[in-house]
Amino acid sequence: MRRFWTVTVAALMLGATAASAAPYYYPGANPGTGQYPGARAYGPQPRAARTTAPAPDAIVRQGIDRLKGFMARGGAAQPPEIKAFLNREISPYFDFNYMAKWAGGATYQRMNEEQRRMFSLKLKSMFFSALARNLGTYSNTSPRIDVSRPRARGSSGEVDVMTRVQPDRGYPVKLTFRFYRSKDGWKVFDVTANGTSAVAYYRKYFNQAAREGAIEACCR
Repeated sequence: MRRFWTVTVAALMLGATAASAAPYYYPGANPGTGQYPGARAYGPQPRAARTTAPAPDAIVRQGIDRLKGFMARGGAAQPPEIKAFLNREISPYFDFNYMAKWAGGATYQRMNEEQRRMFSLKLKSMFFSALARNLGTYSNTSPRIDVSRPRARGSSGEVDVMTRVQPDRGYPVKLTFRFYRSKDGWKVFDVTANGTSAVAYYRKYFNQAAREGAIEACCR
């Protein structure tokens, strides 16, 4: 049986797919960073926070604790129940509108406001649906998880929080949460595991969908 946290990491990273060791970089990406051509041109710029909020590493620890607590309850939770929990408890840590701008790239710039809203909702649904499916079977064995202090990304205003997940069996996974500071505090807008970026994967996925079915294919 696949271990709970190994599956969790895989689902967080690849969203629309099952666990895979193969990287899903956008062509020309810089492995290990999740960067791809034109990302900065299309990505939103950091906004100054207006309120006092928990530090990014504290947010990561809170999210891990809540997820572990939910999955440790008696009885096996079904995907719909898990997805409802993720939307209620884990979703506030993310900014899917911000993530959609990065993942959509040039296609996002051509969308109208309603299309952008639908695109963001689809991205969120794919992300949490895959996570809920994969969390349907797990073991109660919790790994050791070390959370590092936030590391600034140059002068961009973004920070990385790196974690090391060591299961009881198998190889460790290096998980990095990328944050920007919104008006509502720190928000996650990308996650990388062992160098594989979720945003880079979705960018490739939606670019292909746009080529095959125009913009509407990314919004329904």
